[in-house]
Amino acid sequence: MNVVTGLNEAMIEGLLKNKRSFEVIGLRGNFMEGIKLVETKIEALGMKCRIRSDMKATIAQGGFIGGLMGAASLPAGIAIGAIAAAATAGHQLATYNPDYEVLKDYVNKKLTVTYKK
Repeated sequence: MNVVTGLNEAMIEGLLKNKRSFEVIGLRGNFMEGIKLVETKIEALGMKCRIRSDMKATIAQGGFIGGLMGAASLPAGIAIGAIAAAATAGHQLATYNPDYEVLKDYVNKKLTVTYKK
């Protein structure tokens, strides 16, 4: 898989035009700008993208104490989970059959951009 370090717009655009999958690393100070840049470049090329969060990495970083805190707030978590599930279902329908899937890894400040077609 190709790796882009930082917000190298020319490299990102070239990979997208060639319908390649890649990772964007080194986004510590500009993670949100990186997400927006990739999404904008994909849409400018007339393609669709689905943006998701990598929850496995987040949960792994939370560890045992995170699990205890989660159990303590279970009633609120159930309500929030139901709302999140409804929003996710709506987003999945809105981005049906995307050209690209962008996976946000908040823990490592990395984007994994996968060509799906």
